[in-house]
Amino acid sequence: MGRKKHEVWVRLMVLFTNMGRCVYCDHAESEEIDHVVPRKGSGADHWENLVPACKACNQGKSAKGLFAWVAEVTYREHADNADKWPHGPRALMWMRQQIDRAFDDVQARIEGVKAELDDEARRDWFFDRYWHLSKNEPVWLWRAWTEASVAKARTNGYPAPPPSPPMRITRGRLGQLFEPVPEDDARSGG
Repeated sequence: MGRKKHEVWVRLMVLFTNMGRCVYCDHAESEEIDHVVPRKGSGADHWENLVPACKACNQGKSAKGLFAWVAEVTYREHADNADKWPHGPRALMWMRQQIDRAFDDVQARIEGVKAELDDEARRDWFFDRYWHLSKNEPVWLWRAWTEASVAKARTNGYPAPPPSPPMRITRGRLGQLFEPVPEDDARSGG
């Protein structure tokens, strides 16, 4: 089964979680979307299973499970300092503590991303502004163009758009058209 291409509003909504940073390393800008539970591991292809990732982390994690990948990265990170490690059974305990700490940090960031994605006002804000974009739009370009407005909306609590003006259907030479209802008619009910 092929990968589903998500709508641009969903991809932007995910990319801007975690303050627009990769959820795994927490310092690089998010460039891609990753499935926390890999699709090969029966992970859902739904926004609830998506997190923002940088290209290096997304490619490094690939189809690995979260704990296995965090353990691999943590081990490589501390391998440079192997001569400073404790030796013997203490070394195993020390490394396990490092892995557990790193995993807890990543897991906490993922929970934060899920909380952001569960925010209905936030989801509505992204949908209202970007629902019309096609799936094939270059999301990296839209990410750059929308960064300032997303930051402003985050500060303002993702406000709802103003209500649409009342419209009525009229007949013209081109068939049925919509036109705004004048305030006088709207107040009088006619």
